[in-house]
Amino acid sequence: MSHTHQFRFAAIEELPVYREAALQLAKDSWPEFMWHDRIAQAYWHEFFDRFAKHQSLMIDVETNQVVAVGHSFPFHWGAPLSELPDEGWDWVIQKAVDDDQKGVKPNLLAAVFVGVRAEYKKIGLSRSILLSFQPTARAHGFKQIVIPVRPNEKPKYPLISMDDYLTWKNEAGAPFDAWLRIQARAGATFIKVCQRSKVVSGSRAEWEAWTGMKFPQSGQYIIPGALAPMRMDADKDEGIYAEPNVWTLHESG
Repeated sequence: MSHTHQFRFAAIEELPVYREAALQLAKDSWPEFMWHDRIAQAYWHEFFDRFAKHQSLMIDVETNQVVAVGHSFPFHWGAPLSELPDEGWDWVIQKAVDDDQKGVKPNLLAAVFVGVRAEYKKIGLSRSILLSFQPTARAHGFKQIVIPVRPNEKPKYPLISMDDYLTWKNEAGAPFDAWLRIQARAGATFIKVCQRSKVVSGSRAEWEAWTGMKFPQSGQYIIPGALAPMRMDADKDEGIYAEPNVWTLHESG
C-alpha cells in the first residue's frame, strides 16, 4: 500500500451513497457470530437513519472506496463515568436510541465501532478515525467521548480475564494490546472493564454454522475471534457468549 494515497471524510449528504460499502466493511471487520448479537441486528441501521451526522467515513480519493468507518452517537449520562454499566456496547446503543425517541438532551458522545479495510490497516487509519470523533463531539457541544473498546489482540488470549489483560504492558511500558496502545497515545483514560458489553445467544446448530466448529457437550469453548470463551449448555441447546470490553474516556479537546 502506497503512502501517497489521499483520503477524505465523506460529507453527511454523501453518506447514503456509501451506506452499503460501510456496512460491508463492518461485516468484514468482525467474526460472524458478532453479527448475531440481537442489539447489533436491531439497531445498526440507526447509525445512518437516526445519527448520520455523527458518523465518520474515510474515502480513498483515487478509488472512491470506503476505507475506514467510525460509528458514534450521542446519549445522556447523569452519574459518574465509573458507574457506566457492565452491559457496555449493547446498553449504550439502546440508551442513545431511547434518549433520542424521548427527546432527552444528550451530554456525551459514544463511539462504538472503528473499522479499516484489510489492505489499508498498516497506514494508521484507525488512529485517524479515532481522532475524528473529537471534532464530531465538539461540533455537537460534547466535552467527552466514551468508547466500549474491543481490544484487537485479546482473541489470542481468551482465557485471561479482561481485568488482567488491561494491566499487561509491552517492553516500553505502554499497553500490551495494539488497539489499547493507540487509544492511550490518543489520550485515553481507561475507566473500567464492562464484562457483558456484547451478548450473543444461539442454539448449538446456530453456533456451529457461525463458527464452523462442533459443540458435542456442555462446557466452555474457545472460538475464533472471541475475547472470552463461549459457554454451551447442551441440555438447553443454548450457547451464550458474553464479551468483555473496556470503557474508555477521551476528551474532545
